[in-house]
This record gives sequence, structure tokens and C-alpha cells, in this order.
Amino acid sequence: MKLICFSNFRVTSVHKVHPTRKDPFDHPPWSIAQPPAKRFGPKLPQVNAIANAMSKRLLKSRSISTMLWVTMAFVFIGTSCSSGFWQTDELGMQHRQLEGSWRALTPTTGAEAWLAGSDGLWAHIQEKGNTTTLEIMHDAGVTVGDTVVPLHYRSLVVTGDAVLGMSIASPAHIQRANITEDGGLELPRVLAWTEADSAVFMDAMLHLGQQCIIAMGDPTDGCLHVVRSEDDGRTWTRVACADSIRPGVPAARSGEAAFAASNGNLAAVGDTVWMLSGGGASRVYRSTDRGISWQVFDTPLQQGGTMTGGFSMDFADAQHGIIWGGNWAAKDDQTQRGAVTQDGGQTWALISENAGPGYASSVRYRPGSQGRQLALVGSPGGLDLSDDGGQSWRHVSDSAFYAARFSPDGQTLWLAGNGKIGRISSDNLGW
Repeated sequence: MKLICFSNFRVTSVHKVHPTRKDPFDHPPWSIAQPPAKRFGPKLPQVNAIANAMSKRLLKSRSISTMLWVTMAFVFIGTSCSSGFWQTDELGMQHRQLEGSWRALTPTTGAEAWLAGSDGLWAHIQEKGNTTTLEIMHDAGVTVGDTVVPLHYRSLVVTGDAVLGMSIASPAHIQRANITEDGGLELPRVLAWTEADSAVFMDAMLHLGQQCIIAMGDPTDGCLHVVRSEDDGRTWTRVACADSIRPGVPAARSGEAAFAASNGNLAAVGDTVWMLSGGGASRVYRSTDRGISWQVFDTPLQQGGTMTGGFSMDFADAQHGIIWGGNWAAKDDQTQRGAVTQDGGQTWALISENAGPGYASSVRYRPGSQGRQLALVGSPGGLDLSDDGGQSWRHVSDSAFYAARFSPDGQTLWLAGNGKIGRISSDNLGW
């Protein structure tokens, strides 16, 4: 079959379950835990009005049971010459419009990436030679009572043989799909875990290797909601809140939760895992046994408000890490929004005070840079880079994205945001 290349090639869905693709949680990207109230309540006044308006527009359907997974999945596959797939700017950054709000991003190479976003959307981009393929997968949602609720994905992991995505609000879901021999997915996706507690709001998920995956969310029962899998996401177990008898997750402080901004609340090196909270308290949790037992340490970031604290974290090695966030309501504020550790997360020191970028939603070390090179993105801040471990920054682009991830070899930086994706080579970033 001959492939015809179109410079204005575009993939669009011909099937829509809802009249709009707007992400009801686009502004702001978090939740702060409060006592259980409304199902699907994002737990912040700023978001409740949006969510309530959205709930009135949801597709009505006949109630079969209290909760019914809608297995119908829509898949669209588009193929284009690589030169027509991307639009390239003066920096050398490649851009593409992609309908949806994309906060979960996992590249496997410089030529392949998986994404998850609003309204039940997953996407797979794969480049082979001069051909780029975009596959979009869409699930209709879940039926609760007589209402179909869309799944808003904020977390995604790719294992050796499967892709898993996690939706945020109650009922929270982790969906799993095996990767086929040709690099696609076995559909429909399989429901691997669900939580219907009205207070649940999941924020991040991370693959540690050796079939271990950890997911975390806002507090339920007095501590951050942490679940673990030891079989590559097929089955899951809740990590209990710690008490005087058993290990687990330490008690949360008043107003402490997490921000589902870029799937950046978790980091790991070997068997050590870190977890970042925000809101009423912004702290770093650390586990040295793959998430079974935890300690917690204070940070100097802004905290105490509903919009303050850490939004993203990363570690270069077992001792050196960075956290970044700030004040979502005052995004230009350059104080107490970034800090680094040199002792594995026990103590943190502020960096770049009163200089450089303000609020940001995603921070990443470049692999192979020995913790020197960093990429930082936010909306509307754009893309900033550091060559000295975060002490100083250079602004390189005003293009705003939610999430940034390097390819494993550090040669390509992938980006995801509201209605768009992007990528740029490290060479074009001056590295």
C-alpha cells in the first residue's frame, strides 16, 4: 500500500460521548481532601463550580447497576509522514495540536511516547523511518446511578508488557492493557483497580521495576491513599495508615493532599521511593522498602494554602533530588517554590530565590547529566532549563505545557499540555 503524505494531516475523532472535550479539572490541577461529601467532588471551591456545571451536562443513560464499567472503546489510528505530523518552531521544538488535556506522559524512546488525558483518552505516538503513527483510544466512562461519568486520566505507566492509566476522582480507576507484538494494545482495557470512596482523588502512579507499581492520592482515613502492585498492575493492595503497631503511611496534616498536575508526585531510585504532598502542608515521604513503610520530612516550600506547595519532584540518584511547585494563584511568585536535597530527602534547601521561573507543574533531571541539567515546564510559564542543578535557570520557550519527560537516553524532551504535545532534541536545548 502506498502512503500518501499530507502536510496538513490531522487526526480527529468521529465519535464523541460528551458535547465538549474541556477538562473540568483543567484549572486548578489538584484537590485538597475534606470529609466525604459529594461523589465526584474535587474538594476545592474553585473547582466545585466547574465540576457541578459539568455534571449537569453528563450523558444520561439507563441505570443497570450502581456502578457499571462502560467497555465500549473507540480507537482511531492515523498515519502521516513525519514532516507533516509536526510543526517546528524557530527553537527546533516540534509541536502538534491534540484535542484533550494531557498531563500523563511516558516516552519509551525519542521516537515513541504514550499519553493519557481527559475524557478517557489515551494516545500512542510512534515514529518509524519517515512515518509517524498516532493512535487514540477512548473509553466512554463509568455509569454511576443514571449518569455516565468520564474518566479523567492524570497518571500513566508503561511496563515491559503493558500500559496502565489511572483516573483521578471517585470512582477512581486503574485501567490496564497488554502491549501486543506489533507495539499496540489489547483492547478493551481491563479494570485492574477501583475505589468508590467519595473522598478519593488519585494524583500519581510510578513503575519501580521488577513488577512493582505504586500509586498515591489525597488522604482517606487520615493518611495519603497509597496502593501497591507486585504483579505489574494486575492486582493492588492498599498501604495502611501507620500506627503504633504496624508500619504504613504517616498521618496527614490538616489540609495536606497532593496536586494531580503532571504525574510528578512520585520518584524512585532502586528500592527507595519518594512521595510529595502539597496544600495545607507540603512534605516529602520516603520509603526504602518499595512503599510498604514510610517516613515523612518537612520542606521549606510555600504551604498552608489550598494552592501552595510542591507540584512535582525528581531524583538524580539516591541522595540528590529536587521539588518544585509554588503558588498556583500567584504564578509569578519566585519565592519558596523550589528546593533540593543532598541527603536522600531528609532535608531540603531553597534554590533560585527571587530569580528564574515562578510556579511550575513539572521538573525533570536529564538522564546522564549527573544531576546538573534540568527541564522545568508550567502553564503559562513555558520551558526553562538549568545547567547547575537548579541554582540558576535560562528561559528558552514561552510554549506552555503541563508535563515534561526525557526519553531514557536523555536525547529527547517530550512535552504534553492542554490541546497539544511537543518534543525537542537535547541538541536544540544546548546540551
